[in-house]
Amino acid sequence: MNDIPGVRVTEASQGRYTSLALRDIPVPDYCDVVIVSTKGVDEPDPRVWAEAIFSHENATLTSRGARAVRDEAIRLFDLVPPPERERFVSEVVGSEALIIDDTPSLTIRIGVAVEPGGDLVRITTAVKYRTIRGRLTFGPRRMMHASAIHTLAKRAPATLRRREAAQLSAGRPRRASITRGIRRNRQLTSGDGERSR
Repeated sequence: MNDIPGVRVTEASQGRYTSLALRDIPVPDYCDVVIVSTKGVDEPDPRVWAEAIFSHENATLTSRGARAVRDEAIRLFDLVPPPERERFVSEVVGSEALIIDDTPSLTIRIGVAVEPGGDLVRITTAVKYRTIRGRLTFGPRRMMHASAIHTLAKRAPATLRRREAAQLSAGRPRRASITRGIRRNRQLTSGDGERSR
C-alpha cells in the first residue's frame, strides 16, 4: 500500500529497476543514477554515447588542467606519470552499453542507456568494495561522483556534434570551405547592408 498521498502506485511502477550495471553487482556498496537530456542529438546507439561521455575530449578544462599539473609534478621527481585510464564498452545489450572499470580494490560497473524515445540518456554506476583500501579511496569520490558524471553527460551532446562536424568536413580542402563562406556572405549582403534578392 502506498503511504504517500497523491501518488498512485501501479504494477508497472512497482517493477524492479534493471541495468547492466546491477547484473554483476546486485547489491552495491555505492550506486547512483544520472539522467540527462540528449539535447536533440539523434543517436540511438548506447555505445556511441558511452564512448562520448567518457572520452578525453569530453573532460572539462579544469580536470584536464589538474591532470597536466599532476603529471608535471610527477615528472619533477623523475617519475613517469601513470597512463591515462580509458574506459571501454565491454558489451551492448538492447539499448544499454556496459563499461567494466575494475581496479584491484574496487569492482565498478557503469551502464549507459538511451531511454525509449531517444530524448534521455541514463547512466547507472554500481561500485563494490573489494578491500579496505577500496573503501578508503572511494570514500571521498562518493561525495562528488554523481555530480562529475552529470557534468560529463551534459557535455556529451556537444562532443557528439563536434565529432559529426569533423566527419562531415573531413576530406574537404580548408581553403575551398573558407572561400565558399566568403562568397556566400557577399551574396547575402548588397552595398548598403541590405539582403540581396
